Amino acid sequence: MPLKQKIKERMIPIKNYATISPDATLRKAALSLRKSFFELDGGMRTVAGPRAVLVTDENMKLLGILDFKSFLKNYFPQIGGLGKKIMVKDIMLKVRGAIDASASVEEGLKTIVQNKISMLPVYEGDKAVGIIRDTDIFLAITDSL
Repeated sequence: MPLKQKIKERMIPIKNYATISPDATLRKAALSLRKSFFELDGGMRTVAGPRAVLVTDENMKLLGILDFKSFLKNYFPQIGGLGKKIMVKDIMLKVRGAIDASASVEEGLKTIVQNKISMLPVYEGDKAVGIIRDTDIFLAITDSL
């Protein structure tokens, strides 16, 4: 039963995500997000990766998430260098909810729906070890159809 699988079996490990400081500029974040999302092989995109970068402090503590939508929503004031300098900490998504790696996919689904989010940090104790996305849960459910 896919909903009884453990989150750890379906999450994306934290090492697969790029990280950025909350004090980074929107431009730096955009470049990091772009690099995180795809790899180039001879000028062609070969692998689509995570659509987000993790915002961490100097001790690698997870502070927030910057995804495509957050970037795009805040990009327009920056066209042509207009507007104030936007920092990652000003636009990152705050972490709302978390789940233990040993929890079930069903528990992850409930947490994602209750918090109205699409990504959920996964922890082992007090250490972030991965991210479970609504996409990962959808794939877990549909794998058995």
